[in-house]
Amino acid sequence: MAGFSTMAERPRALALRPLQLMIIVVALSTELGRSQPSIDGGRGDLPGMKQDMFDQVNRASKNRNQQRMGKAPPDCPKSDKMTPFMSMAFVGADLFVRLDSSEGTCHKLISVGGANLTELRNASLTCGPVGEWKKRIAEEMSAVFFQGGFEWVKNDNESIEVVTEEGTFQTEVSEAKYAQMMECWKAACGCEQANNPKMKIILFSLLICALGGLSYDSVKLALESFKETKPPKHVVSKKGHKMVEVAIQHRHICDKCGKTGTSYQCSGGSNYDLCTDCYKAERKKVKAKYREWLEKHPEDEDAKKKSKDEDKDKDDDDAKNAASGSEAGDKKDSKKESEPESDAPNSSEADKDGTTPQRSGDEEADDEKNEEEEK
Repeated sequence: MAGFSTMAERPRALALRPLQLMIIVVALSTELGRSQPSIDGGRGDLPGMKQDMFDQVNRASKNRNQQRMGKAPPDCPKSDKMTPFMSMAFVGADLFVRLDSSEGTCHKLISVGGANLTELRNASLTCGPVGEWKKRIAEEMSAVFFQGGFEWVKNDNESIEVVTEEGTFQTEVSEAKYAQMMECWKAACGCEQANNPKMKIILFSLLICALGGLSYDSVKLALESFKETKPPKHVVSKKGHKMVEVAIQHRHICDKCGKTGTSYQCSGGSNYDLCTDCYKAERKKVKAKYREWLEKHPEDEDAKKKSKDEDKDKDDDDAKNAASGSEAGDKKDSKKESEPESDAPNSSEADKDGTTPQRSGDEEADDEKNEEEEK
């Protein structure tokens, strides 16, 4: 019996081997299809070509990969271009609407057709681009209702229930309202809830400041173009800073003549150097321009100060000249006084010698005159 059972099981094992081989081949072809986009170079996808099991496995793997890669929501169904609102405005997380008029007060929407704004938003996010859920609620209301499983009207001018903060209303859904709403919903349709007076005040203030600054700079630039500017008093760099004398820099290059070795540099820290010759030449030019400016503008403070200094120097010179003149006069008087004293010793010496000094004709005439007056 044991031998008989063994002989009977052999054909069954032989019959199972092709099935096992088939399973192995399908598994290998599936892995190969995942790793390779096309086994036969795409010839099996041509029209009229016979496809075998390997092509079918490859096509199934492609579909699975596409489903894995397609993470974006599917496209929304086509809208019927109808809406129950004449105007609408999104303000934060709320929606304000007008039902049958394009003017007046907008009221906060509670629900439409039994769906509140949160449910409409969730339904809108199930299809189309994620960032356009407000646009779908405004322009594709029928598609949002279809995605959310809510009941929507079937024909134009049918009524739907709308609940606002003012109460519950039955309003018509029509294409005319859709056309009116499409013209203004992106700009809030004039709803006062979308107006932010504080932000408007801030924006207008910023605008006024910007315009004021721009106009001030424009006027200042225009006046400077017409008005003659005062030249600098000292030699300055291109940045307008005063040039100061420093120790000679053998590796620096003069920005005027290109000569190596400079002795003056910008006091403001800019890379501007001058050699001694160029500095002296520039100094002469600067002084000449500055002196010419002061002569043309006597009302300038520096010009007034210069005239005061010149007057003071002139007074000092006059005082010095007067002092020198008085000193010269004193010296002359002292010299005249010293002359008779010097003559007196000579007469005494003549007396000692017993001789009379010689007298001039004028002195003799004066003596005669004095004698006659005495008589």
